[in-house]
Amino acid sequence: MVTVSVRFDIIVVGSGAAGLATAIQLARYNHSVLVFDGGDGRTSWVPKYHNYLGFPQGISGKELLRVGREQAQNYGAEIVKSQVLKAEKKDNEEFVVTTSSAEYISRRLVLATGLEDNQPDITNKFDFAGRTLHYCLDCNGYEFIGQKSAVLGHSKKTIYNALELLNYTHQVCIVTNGLPLDGYHEYENLLREYHIDVLTELVERFIGKAGEKGRMQALRFTDGSVREVDVALSTYGVKANNQLAQSLNVECNESGHVVVNEQMETSVPHVYAAGDIINKTQMLVFATCEGIRAAMSIHRSLAVKRQPSTS
Repeated sequence: MVTVSVRFDIIVVGSGAAGLATAIQLARYNHSVLVFDGGDGRTSWVPKYHNYLGFPQGISGKELLRVGREQAQNYGAEIVKSQVLKAEKKDNEEFVVTTSSAEYISRRLVLATGLEDNQPDITNKFDFAGRTLHYCLDCNGYEFIGQKSAVLGHSKKTIYNALELLNYTHQVCIVTNGLPLDGYHEYENLLREYHIDVLTELVERFIGKAGEKGRMQALRFTDGSVREVDVALSTYGVKANNQLAQSLNVECNESGHVVVNEQMETSVPHVYAAGDIINKTQMLVFATCEGIRAAMSIHRSLAVKRQPSTS
């Protein structure tokens, strides 16, 4: 039951890198900002970001978010741990965002709801996810250097990633988990030339040491065979968390990502978006940059237009 109604200049839905960067910049513009933290997103289970400027030893996703929340709150942004149930745009151009316990009103709305990885159909995948099972070659290619590597998937993207991995290691195989490999006949000669085996058996499980380090040692298949693997790349793609965007009739592209203009504004006036919800790049630095760009555009849209004095 809704019991409270609170007003802010801007509401940000999502508390990952994009949402927090937006909130920090807007708070520094002296706007009232509310951030909805809907729970652990992709960033929270990354054990170490190694390519984010300023952290030579890397920084965990959880620590980065903790520091980001503290920074946003230091400048006056409010953070509420709650799921957003509904968002509506009213005739007066204001937005009403509803949770299970309250209504919140704002003049601008930012969608930073991110995305989810489509997971490989392997029983114990989460024992290794983010550690030796990776989802982004641009982010984690370095971790494959000299390693026995498996590329999981059955699309042409799987083949492209397997070939790109040759920049890091010459021990690459493709694991389709029981499905035919799309584009195999087109690339068969190239795969043979670079000794990239294509394994089509069903995978039973990863073999290795689960836990904090999640060290992978092999893949066990349902036929009893085993393939030694140190690290794996999932190429099953992602799913954009665009339910809230769709409920607002925000335009999304064919992959489900929200479409924005150069000002980070969506097809619905005064609704902005930033981070993985708009971008397939999935790099932390892009999410941060987009959040700040959105904040700059929002600030300019809200700025008081002062007329020069005529006296």
